[in-house]
Amino acid sequence: MQLFFFGFTLWLGAYLIARASQNRSVQFTGWGLLAYALALGIYILTAQFFFILLLIPALLWIGAALHLLPEEDPRRNIYIRTWAVTAIPLAILTQVNAWFSAIVVLCLLISAGMVTRLAFRSQYKNTYTLLAVIALFVALSSGLLILPLNWIPLNWGFNLLGFDLIILGILITTLDAFAEGEAIRAHLVRSLISNLYYAGALLLIGSLFNSPASLLLALLTFGILTQTFSNSIQKGLDSLTLPARLNDQRAALRQTADALPLLSPLEPDSANEEQFTRLTRRALSHLGDLPKLATSPLVNLPAVQGTNPLDRAHSLKSLLIQSIQKLKPQTGEAFGTSDAWRYYNAVYFPYVLGLKPYTRRTDLASLDESARATLEWFQTSVPERTLHNWQNTAAKLIAEDIRK
Repeated sequence: MQLFFFGFTLWLGAYLIARASQNRSVQFTGWGLLAYALALGIYILTAQFFFILLLIPALLWIGAALHLLPEEDPRRNIYIRTWAVTAIPLAILTQVNAWFSAIVVLCLLISAGMVTRLAFRSQYKNTYTLLAVIALFVALSSGLLILPLNWIPLNWGFNLLGFDLIILGILITTLDAFAEGEAIRAHLVRSLISNLYYAGALLLIGSLFNSPASLLLALLTFGILTQTFSNSIQKGLDSLTLPARLNDQRAALRQTADALPLLSPLEPDSANEEQFTRLTRRALSHLGDLPKLATSPLVNLPAVQGTNPLDRAHSLKSLLIQSIQKLKPQTGEAFGTSDAWRYYNAVYFPYVLGLKPYTRRTDLASLDESARATLEWFQTSVPERTLHNWQNTAAKLIAEDIRK
C-alpha cells in the first residue's frame, strides 16, 4: 500500500510540475506531493520518520490556497507575503518544540475555510466545494501526523495524508485546466497509464530478481520521472546533438503533439461572453507559446485557418495581434502614456514583445527606445494591479472584436 502511495504521489507531483503552469497553486501542490513522496520513500527504506519533510506539503498547500484568491483581492498579496516570510521560521520552530506545528494545522483549517468562501463566488462551485472538503481532510490528516498526539499508527497517518493529497492534486489540476480552457481528463489518464506500463515493467523486472527494496524504489522513481519528464529529457538530448534551430523546431512539434489531448471540445460560438473573454485572456497570455496556444478553443474560430495544429496556432496568434493593433491610437507615435494608450500598452508590450515590466532581470540593452520608455512608465506610473485590470479590459475589447 505504501509503495502504491509513493508511486502515485510521485507521478502526480511530477505531472503537475511538468505541466509548466503559470499558476503558483499548481506548482506548490506539485512540490508538496513530491515532498510527501520523498518522506514516504525514506520511511519505506529506513522506517524512520522525518518530521520536517511532512511539514513541507502542509506549508506548500497553505501557499497554494492563498494563490487561489482572486488577483484583484487587495488582501491577496499581503497574505502571500506573510506566508512567504513566516513559513521557514515556523518550520524551524517546530523542530524546537513539536507543538508549534499546531499553528500549521490552524492555518490549514483557515485555508479550508477560505476555499469554502471561494466556492460561493466561483463559477466552478462544485469543484471548489469538493476542494474545500478535501482541504479540511488534509488539515486533519496532517494534524494526526505532525502533532505529538500519537492517536493513530504512523502507517495509517501516511496513507490518510497520501490519499488526501492525491485527491487535492487532481482537483487543483482540474481547476487549472478549467481556467486554461483545457480538457484535462484524456491527458491525465494517458500520463497515468504510460507510467503504469513503463515504471510497472521496471518494477516487475526488479522483483523477478529478488532485488532489495532500495533498488525497487530506485527503479520505480527512475521509471516515473523519466516517463513524466520525457519531453524535457528529449529536449536536453537534442540540445547536445542538434543545431539550435532544428532543436527549437523539434521542441515545438513535440510539445504541440503532447498538448493536443488538452484541446477542449468547447466551440467558441457556444461560449457565453464571460467564458469567451476568459479564453481570450488566456490566449493572449500564451502568445509566445505556440504549443499552449494550439490547445485554446479559439483555434476553432471561423477566422482561424490552417490544416494542422501549429498552422492554426500561428493563425490565431496573427488574429490576436491584429486585434491588439486596433487598440493603438492613430497618432503616428510609437508610444504614448495618455489614457487612450493604456489598453494597447497593457497587452502589446507584455504579450507581443514579451516585456516583463516588474522583473529586475530585464536586458535593457536588447530593447529599443520605445520599449525602454514603456518599461520605465510601467515601473514608475502603473501599479501591477492596475496593469492587470487594464489587461482584463483590453481582453474584453479584443474578445468582442475577434468574435464578430
